[in-house]
Amino acid sequence: MVSFLQLFINLCLFRRRAQDVPRSEILLLVTAALAVITSAINAVPNAGLIRGLFMSVGQVLLFALLISLLLRFRSLSERTTQTLTAMFGATTLLQLLALPFFGWHERLLPEGPDAVMMLTTPLLVAAGIAIWSLAVMASILRQAMECGLGLALLIIVACQSVIMATIMTLSGSPSG
Repeated sequence: MVSFLQLFINLCLFRRRAQDVPRSEILLLVTAALAVITSAINAVPNAGLIRGLFMSVGQVLLFALLISLLLRFRSLSERTTQTLTAMFGATTLLQLLALPFFGWHERLLPEGPDAVMMLTTPLLVAAGIAIWSLAVMASILRQAMECGLGLALLIIVACQSVIMATIMTLSGSPSG
């Protein structure tokens, strides 16, 4: 267990590669489940438990589908398990890292019925972690697809945009 944690930490620090992740469907399922849980925890304050869980499951499943299709299109489907495991494991750690900053941000917001968007230091840190997460996912995808970092980043941002638009549409939330 500790060796997996070290592996995912090193992926987040760009010290390990996606091919260093064991090709294990059980590990893929575990990391996907952990990604759902951490994403749901982050979503609960704004979306509630059931809706947050629904959104998180949808995000993970859609992301897995898009990355699997992309790798299949590039005739690299044998890399899907390791790629998704690496992405889910690394982003789970980064979501856990961001979690206290979201809680801190929420405590800094004014009380009352009128929702206010406010820029705070913890929100800036959480945004930095989100950018870091995109960079980690792009790095993993670049390795899996053997393409440039710019293309991998563009693909990751496009996938995340499609996923968020789909989830927001299905959950009835305004997407803007």
